[in-house]
Amino acid sequence: MTREEYLKQLKNNLFSLTNDEQQEALQYYSDYFEEAGDDEKVINELGSPEDLAKTIIEKCANALVGTKKTSKEETNENNGTSDIFSDSLYYEFDSSSVKSLVLNFGAAEIVMISGCKYCVETRGILRNDLNCYLNNDGVLTVNNSKKLNINFWSHERKSRVVPRILITVPDNAALDKLKIAIGAGDFRTKNVKLSYKVGNLDVGAGSLLLNELIGGKMNLRCGMGSLEYTGIITGIVNIDCGMGSVKLKLKGNESEYSYDAKVGLGDFRFNNEKKSGVCKVIDNIRKENHFSVNCGMGSVNIEIK
Repeated sequence: MTREEYLKQLKNNLFSLTNDEQQEALQYYSDYFEEAGDDEKVINELGSPEDLAKTIIEKCANALVGTKKTSKEETNENNGTSDIFSDSLYYEFDSSSVKSLVLNFGAAEIVMISGCKYCVETRGILRNDLNCYLNNDGVLTVNNSKKLNINFWSHERKSRVVPRILITVPDNAALDKLKIAIGAGDFRTKNVKLSYKVGNLDVGAGSLLLNELIGGKMNLRCGMGSLEYTGIITGIVNIDCGMGSVKLKLKGNESEYSYDAKVGLGDFRFNNEKKSGVCKVIDNIRKENHFSVNCGMGSVNIEIK
């Protein structure tokens, strides 16, 4: 493996970090290669790009801890644990107790990855701005709905930390309900295999990217942002799209799906069929797997293969 290949694979495994953190890490190890002058020796020393990435992510998650108080308090309320640090929080939950996920975010970078248990890690978010708990019904809720103030992106802002949340779910997790709402932030999954019976996805002006999910009946809403979903959806799917973009790339048999659509000034596509402008389309034979689409000025694209 060459230096370039190693750094490229390293970058691909730092997906859960912010862009600034990725660039900082890549620059550091690029300089490390340069100073050592022996690429093979450095690669043997650092180990695989995947293992190095895990170490970097762990360090980033705890980077702010050292600047806070050294004492910790543990809380077992609702089967979760966290420390007292306001800028770097960690919660862990008993996987066997989690039946549903309810995720609601205002403005942050959120990444969901696969692991061995349910964990929530944050950076740049005050404890008072985050609700994270597991209730008696097995519903794990993570809520960070506080809006950023108007000076968040200002050059005069002292802290350059972008609010970030890393959510870990067990491999092949099976949920009764999955609910994700994102305001102006960015939410995406990486290497997550997750199934659910009922889903609800809501995007305001942000971005939601979900890969390889398997679900049942679903409600999708997209305002001005973008929503992309790959995987499987069965049952009744209600889609409301205002000025945003909804893209579904599904595995299945097209003949097993039906749809009806109301289209304003936007575009609606179902595989090779396209409807634009002011129109109303109704499929006469309603099947068990059915899309009911309301599209205003945005676009809805459904592809089934």
